Amino acid sequence: MAGRDSARAGSGQGGRYFYLSYAHSAPLTGSRRADPDRWVRRFFLDLRDAVAFRASPKSGLAPGFFDQEVPLGSDWKAVRTQALCSAEVFVPLYSPSYFAWSLPGREWACYRQRMIQAGVADPLRRFVPVLWIPLPSDRDPPGLPQSLAVGATEPAYAENGMRALLRLAPYHTSYRLIVDRLAARIVDLADNAPLGPSVVPDVDETESEFSPEAVAAVFSVTVAAPARAGLSALPRGFDPACYGDRGIGWRPFPQEQELSLAYYATQVAEQLDFGVVVTDIEMPGHVLGHRPGVILIDPWFVAHDQERHALRSHLYGLPSWVLPLIVLGSPGSADAASHARRVRTILLEAGMGNSETARRGVDGVSSLREFFALMPVLVAEAERQYLRRGPMAPSTARPGSRPRLAGSRPAGLIPQPHREVPDA
Repeated sequence: MAGRDSARAGSGQGGRYFYLSYAHSAPLTGSRRADPDRWVRRFFLDLRDAVAFRASPKSGLAPGFFDQEVPLGSDWKAVRTQALCSAEVFVPLYSPSYFAWSLPGREWACYRQRMIQAGVADPLRRFVPVLWIPLPSDRDPPGLPQSLAVGATEPAYAENGMRALLRLAPYHTSYRLIVDRLAARIVDLADNAPLGPSVVPDVDETESEFSPEAVAAVFSVTVAAPARAGLSALPRGFDPACYGDRGIGWRPFPQEQELSLAYYATQVAEQLDFGVVVTDIEMPGHVLGHRPGVILIDPWFVAHDQERHALRSHLYGLPSWVLPLIVLGSPGSADAASHARRVRTILLEAGMGNSETARRGVDGVSSLREFFALMPVLVAEAERQYLRRGPMAPSTARPGSRPRLAGSRPAGLIPQPHREVPDA
């Protein structure tokens, strides 16, 4: 669903007390933990419970929105837009990454623009910022004094930030006190000055108000999957809903996912501050390896000799910053297993299983949940490999900020592939 359409759809639905906005964390090297933002999750659950405890039973509002609670196969953009449309209060977790990365700043700007369009006299009054990680001394973002005032009696908050108070046992009393004060502020705004749902701008077309230090780097999502017209080699009874008019329309888990797998890969990479280019592996002129990326591979792509030879040709000599991911969503027939073995052989012959992360991609995933657990790891590892071994662009960011990749370009020029991916 496009942003404007989802905004209209969301404007008529039930609201929430607050929308939690934060900068997503990349997984650590070698980590198999699927939730690198577990401390954000812990904070959200505590704040949600505190809001629910104080909330008026007559409000009809859900406590809060947190993107990790969105069902895996949903249209994430539509759900996020609906939440931005209906939240009474915006709760940003301020950190250095929050102001350096694109998506958090665009969420912040979208909500502020919604307040302006709704005629709110003081839009910033509907923001309840939280100092999550201490900021550089020269950074004075909107609402920070009010945020610090919530913890005025707890000096450790201004010095260390809310994440440290949550993680360190000696500060748990201070943490609980501040969470309760934040909840009181949120409920007071929502119950005593309710807004009701209203239209929000398209988050993809909104510019961050924080002037991120560099435009989002570009990440490549390449799909090696048959198009619907090329399904003659598939077993009888195979669900054609798995495929679209082009390979990028592939949906290996059609009962679980609303949109294509490429769309969900795009969403994961965008959360980690990348612009994304999505292509079919057979697209004319498409060249792999110019930027960090992943190749999503359907084993049935190699059912024909021509596609098998094409895959081998495309993968030969690829750099370490392009990682494979076999997705075993096809029926568990003997043919499917045979094709998966062929793909693994091609990948290993091409030298694409030399790291632990790459081997996990070669082993493959067989469910949407496994895909979402592994995809952030692949994105983070592809970036790390590119930063170590790829052609780096001269950095214009301040010391200590996230390195940028060669090939970056203004966000307005980065294709928005999830608008183009056909619904299979």
